[in-house]
Amino acid sequence: MSSFFACQTSEWVRSLLTVADPLKYDVKIMLWFLIGIIAILFLYSFVSREHFLSAFGYELLNVSVFGDDTCKPGEENDAGLCYTKCKAGYHGVGPVCWADTTNIGIGTVIGLENCPDGWFTEGLTCREPITGGGCNTHCDGNWSWSDGGFCHTHCDPIVGGRVTGRLDHGGVCPGPQGGDKPDRVDGMCYGKCPAEKPVHLPGMPYLCYIGGDLSYTRGVGKVPNMVRVAGKYAFLGGTD
Repeated sequence: MSSFFACQTSEWVRSLLTVADPLKYDVKIMLWFLIGIIAILFLYSFVSREHFLSAFGYELLNVSVFGDDTCKPGEENDAGLCYTKCKAGYHGVGPVCWADTTNIGIGTVIGLENCPDGWFTEGLTCREPITGGGCNTHCDGNWSWSDGGFCHTHCDPIVGGRVTGRLDHGGVCPGPQGGDKPDRVDGMCYGKCPAEKPVHLPGMPYLCYIGGDLSYTRGVGKVPNMVRVAGKYAFLGGTD
């Protein structure tokens, strides 16, 4: 079918050129332009897009009416409009850039803190032992109205007895469920965020992001141009 179409097109072009000889110069230019458009449409219909519009992995020609991206360099097409590309670590949805996230899984229960050495562990609390309070008396023959006459008594102060909670410092991770969950966030234990997204998302710590703003605006979208050549030069139509 393609050979038949090519043959018919060739005969039609030859007849047009014969008729166009007496026409003025500008009409001939329009005729050649029309022939070029027909040739492009023919090639686009019967030659694979990858071979026709690109070479060695580089874009040659994009046309908006074929659904191609014809936005200017530094812009991207989203829902038919051209927006400024988001900075690294963000993706665009309409006029807003949202932080990219990575899901590291749900959190686990936090663990209880160990009691200090020598303290008593009593459920959710730690109790410090009570020491001191011992007294000794000695007599030396030296009279003292304020210290028992000839015999003097000395007592050690009572210390200890403090009680602390085993969650006073937020608990420890990993908790009793174990696993690789070293980060303590919002009273739960979570896995470590990857190096490229090192921060737990506020309010949703099972997600990690680059840090900083969760989103920002990138302006209104623009109508794309009709044609883009070599991935750089956009022209015909569009809005600035």
